[in-house]
Amino acid sequence: MNRYSLPAALLLVAATAGPAFADEDAETCRKTVAELRVRAAALPADDLSRRFAERDLDTALLELAAGDGEDCEMAASHAEHAIENRPYVLRPGEVLKGYGPDGPVLAGPAAAPR
Repeated sequence: MNRYSLPAALLLVAATAGPAFADEDAETCRKTVAELRVRAAALPADDLSRRFAERDLDTALLELAAGDGEDCEMAASHAEHAIENRPYVLRPGEVLKGYGPDGPVLAGPAAAPR
């Protein structure tokens, strides 16, 4: 047995050992994520809110795969908020430097506090 077999097997067991989430609820969350992904794709490719929405949708699918339906729904609702309200907007000259506990960390000449 090679050295990667056991860790890979443990990871597989951990990923599938989450609490049971009803199939119909899981399917509802999958459909919601798919619908929101289409809506996010309609935003401009360089839109910061689109990037955060897509990140939240990826998180929703990861939570669903782990069997955590409530977190799937929560991540999907965060994505929906980003799509509908577009709270993340860069002013001309600003760039996203990272994401901290208080929100996006901006850099550039226009990155003064709002």
